[in-house]
Amino acid sequence: MKRVWLSIGVSLVSVTLTAHDTWLLPSSMAVAPGSAVTLDLTSGMAFPAPETAVKPDRLAAARCRLAGKILDISDHTLAEKSLRLHIRAESPGIATIWAESKPRTLDLKPAEVKEYLEEIGATETVGREWERSPEPRKWRETYTKHAKAFLRVGNPESDGSWAEPTGMALEIIPEKDPTAIVAGTDIPIRLLLDGRPLAGLSVGIRAAGQKTGRIQKTDAEGRVSFRLDRSGWFLLHATQISRSAKPGGEWVSHFATLTVEVDSR
Repeated sequence: MKRVWLSIGVSLVSVTLTAHDTWLLPSSMAVAPGSAVTLDLTSGMAFPAPETAVKPDRLAAARCRLAGKILDISDHTLAEKSLRLHIRAESPGIATIWAESKPRTLDLKPAEVKEYLEEIGATETVGREWERSPEPRKWRETYTKHAKAFLRVGNPESDGSWAEPTGMALEIIPEKDPTAIVAGTDIPIRLLLDGRPLAGLSVGIRAAGQKTGRIQKTDAEGRVSFRLDRSGWFLLHATQISRSAKPGGEWVSHFATLTVEVDSR
């Protein structure tokens, strides 16, 4: 079995959910076979700047898929603002790297709920259901975070594994090679919930250094496309919220992110 080391920086916890995304950021999107790569999985309000570190015991899973093999990532280094993983990608191909948090429950005040739902584009859906709740309204939410990134290793002749789901509960699937995107083109994606296309959910995108971005809803097949008008890093993000069927929790949610780097050529 080929060796893969990961040192990933991750922050899967946030003080409040509002404006806090969790993402996985590699030090480079393209490396030669055998290279060591550092990835940071972190949470923050100003992508791609890291803000909040999380202890390794908050991780439910961290994995890498490359050259037909899926390996668990168990070597963690806790930095000041991220949990870090280092990988040595031995084989040519497109590496898919993902991490998931353990569920966590929090309570939000009504004003916080309003801001939160506005930012994720759920005012007209979940927001209306929330407003119909009897007084006094209480928002208790159990949330899980899912982050994904890709890495091009060498010059693979043919590797379409980037289009294959990883099995995360909520997942953003690119529909073109995410390691070969050029400024001025589109990135089509598909949103899956438990492996099935998710229609009518807001998906957002923002460039590095931007506090706000664009939001579009997925179509009947769970698809949406964004024009990438500049080079650099972009963050795609989506949040799915539904009523909880378990006692003690009012709502259950999944947060999904995908980081891509756009070439200037």
